[in-house]
Formats: sequence, C-alpha cells, structure tokens
Amino acid sequence: MVTDIHIGLGVVVIAINLIAGIWGLFVWKQKLPANKVYAQVLAASQTVIIGQAVLGLLLLSQNLRAAQQLHYVYGLLPVAMIIFAYSARGKENGRNILIFSIAALLSMGLATRALMVSGILG
Repeated sequence: MVTDIHIGLGVVVIAINLIAGIWGLFVWKQKLPANKVYAQVLAASQTVIIGQAVLGLLLLSQNLRAAQQLHYVYGLLPVAMIIFAYSARGKENGRNILIFSIAALLSMGLATRALMVSGILG
C-alpha cells in the first residue's frame, strides 16, 4: 500500500513541479508579480517532494528496496534542490522566482529519473 502511494505521489511530484516551474518562468519572463495562487502551487510542489522523501524512507525502513541504487540519489536530490533554492534566495523578487522555477524544473527532471530507474516501469 505504501509502495502504491509512493508511486502515485511520484507522479504528482513530477506534474506539480512541471506546473510550478513553467508558471514561474512565465511570471519571471513577463516581470509579473508572483500572486498567492502561484505561491501556493510552489509551496505544494515543495511539500509533495518532502512527503515523497519521507515515504521513501518509510519504505526503506520496511526493507523494501528500489531496483537500482541510483533511485535514492534521484529521490533525495529534489530535497537538496529545495534547500539550495531557499539558501540562494535574496531580496530581489524576480531573481527568487527564477531560482525557485529552475529548482522546480530540476526537481521534476530528477523525480522523472527516479521513476525511470525504480524498476516499476519494466
């Protein structure tokens, strides 16, 4: 059951980070202010990453392993992307939007790779 939730949440991580990343790049490129809805989507994208990592650790604690060890690298790097984005933010709002957008897109790519090397796709 936890494995199914982990797989499903992985797809959510990919989708919501794609949305947050593209939306953020659009806001940054158009020099628009980040509205509350975008901020909530960005926060949700980061929250599902943390939740996914916690579920992954729960699976490890139950001795359930991924097909390839590389899955753990791809699974934990999005958490590192969140930490990096917060540590790199500054006073300029446009720069922050760009940083968080790139972090979201990289997290989406890493989550996609984690899914690809997990062994569930065949």
